[in-house]
Amino acid sequence: GKPNFEHLLRKFGEAVVPVARCDLREFNSHPKEQLLFKEFLEFWESLGTSGSSRGCLYLKDWHLSRSGILPEILESFPGGDFYSTPVYFSSDWLNEYWDAAGADDFRFVYMGPKG
Repeated sequence: GKPNFEHLLRKFGEAVVPVARCDLREFNSHPKEQLLFKEFLEFWESLGTSGSSRGCLYLKDWHLSRSGILPEILESFPGGDFYSTPVYFSSDWLNEYWDAAGADDFRFVYMGPKG
């Protein structure tokens, strides 16, 4: 029912990630802040014990595949293959275009506690 926090902390703890403050609104959106991934995991884990004074946080729009995290972390994912795409979605023409242009991508990680 929960992610393997220890594994995620070991692999990605020092990565800087975009985190939305879901309890706040700015211009009809949730403001974002940059946190170390380990700080986000600490927030998430604290919800199961003492609760958090940080409000409601949600990791949103993290470009893991181009995040600049340490090369030794990426060795676990040859070629940046963090996941396999289901066959029905395998024609990824938008990312194929942006990969060739080298400018951007549309591969994101979203994660957070239930609710």
